Amino acid sequence: MQPISKYKTGIRFGLIIGLVYAVLLFLRYKFFAGSPVSLGIFAIVSYLVVLILYLFAGISRKKELDGYADFKDIFQTIFISILITEAVYVIFNSIYLKYVDPSFFDNLKVVTRNFLETKGLSQDQIDSQMKAFGDANKEMEPWGLIKGYGTWVIIDSIVGMIYASVLRKKKDILPETKL
Repeated sequence: MQPISKYKTGIRFGLIIGLVYAVLLFLRYKFFAGSPVSLGIFAIVSYLVVLILYLFAGISRKKELDGYADFKDIFQTIFISILITEAVYVIFNSIYLKYVDPSFFDNLKVVTRNFLETKGLSQDQIDSQMKAFGDANKEMEPWGLIKGYGTWVIIDSIVGMIYASVLRKKKDILPETKL
C-alpha cells in the first residue's frame, strides 16, 4: 500500500477548483455584467459551486483514508484547496481587470446607475449606492488584494471547518463483538 500524501489531494482540488472559478469569473465578467441583478445572481451561484467543490475535496480525502479521517486530515486538504483557489481568484482578477478589460468597473458603474434610475430611486439613494464603486479600484491595489485574499480565506475556512466536522469519522477502538 502506497503512503497517502497529506498535500496531493488538496493541491489537485485547489488547481481544479481554481480553474473552475477562473472560468466562472470570465463568464461572469464577459456575459453577465450587462445587468447588476444577473451579475449578482451569477456571482452567488459561482460561489456556491466553489463551496460544493470544497466539500468534494473533503470527501475525496476521506475516501483516500478508507472512510476514516479526523478533522485535521479533512480540513487540511480543504484548506490547501482554499489557499490555491483564492490565489487563482486574485491572480485572475488582477490580470483580467487590469489588462484584459480595464474599463470593467466603469462600464459596470454606468449599467448600475442606469438600473437604479429605472427603479425610480432618488438621486441621494443613487449617489449613496454609487459610492461603493469608488472603493473598487482600491481593491485592485496590492494592499486591497492582500486584504481580500485574507478575508476570503477566512470565510472559506469557516465553511471548510464545518465540512470537516461533518465528514470526520474515527476508527472504532474496540472491535465489534457479536453476542
